[in-house]
Amino acid sequence: MNNEEEPDEPVMENETETKPADEGVMPMPPPLPLREVSLANTIDALLKRRLSLLQQIQDEDGAKLGRHLLLLSLACLGIFGFILGLSSGDRQLWSAPLKIITGVAVSGLITLPSLYIFSCLNGLDVSLRSVAAVLGASLALVSLLLIGLAPVLWIFTQSTDSIVFLGMLSLLFWGGSLVFGLGLIFKGVSATAVKGGEYLKIWAFIFVVVTLQMSTALRPIIGEAETLLPQEKKFFVNHWMDELSGATEID
Repeated sequence: MNNEEEPDEPVMENETETKPADEGVMPMPPPLPLREVSLANTIDALLKRRLSLLQQIQDEDGAKLGRHLLLLSLACLGIFGFILGLSSGDRQLWSAPLKIITGVAVSGLITLPSLYIFSCLNGLDVSLRSVAAVLGASLALVSLLLIGLAPVLWIFTQSTDSIVFLGMLSLLFWGGSLVFGLGLIFKGVSATAVKGGEYLKIWAFIFVVVTLQMSTALRPIIGEAETLLPQEKKFFVNHWMDELSGATEID
C-alpha cells in the first residue's frame, strides 16, 4: 500500500498589517483625540499631551485645532505686549502688543523654510505643511508661558521706571519660554525613529537670533520714542550696550 504524504498544513499568516505612516507627516505615537476641539481643551492638550497634539494638528481635521492655536498665540502675545506697554503708557499701550505679535509672526515666517530644510537634512520625511504646524504649536506654547509670567512682569511695570531692568526681565522671560517652546520641536523629533537633532540645533540658534534682532528692528517696545519705528539700523548687541551705557550715565 502506498503511503500518501499528507499535505503540509497551511501556515497562518499574520492578518494584522502595519499601516504605513502618511507621507510628509512626522511619525508619532497614536493621538489621543480631544474630547472636543475647543480653546480650553487645546490649552489643556498643549500643556499635558503635547506629542498627541502635534500628531493631531498634522491630520486633515487639524485645521480647527490650528485656528485655536493661532488665536491663543495672538491673544497671549497681545496681552503680554499690553502689560509691557503699561510701563510707558500712551502710544505704547497699542504699539507694544502690535510690535510683539508682528515680531514673532515675522520671525516664524522667515525661519520656516530653514526649519523645513534642516528637518529634511536631519532625516525626517516631512512636508512643509507638517513643519509649519509643529512650529505653530511651538510658538503657541511660548505665548502661553509668557502669559503665565505676565503677572510678575506687571508688578515691575508698576513699581520701577528702569527701562533696562524691564528689558532684561522681558528677555529672561522670553528666553525661558523659548526653552520649552523649541523643546517641543526636539521632543517631537525624539519621538520618531530619527536620532539626534544636530541640524535643528543650528536652526534653533538662528531663530533665537532672528527674534532678538526683530525686537531691535521694531524698537521701542519698552520705553518712549518720538517715532513709532527707529530711524537708524542697529545690531541687537550694540543696542543693548548703548542702553546699558545710557543707564550708567544717568545713574
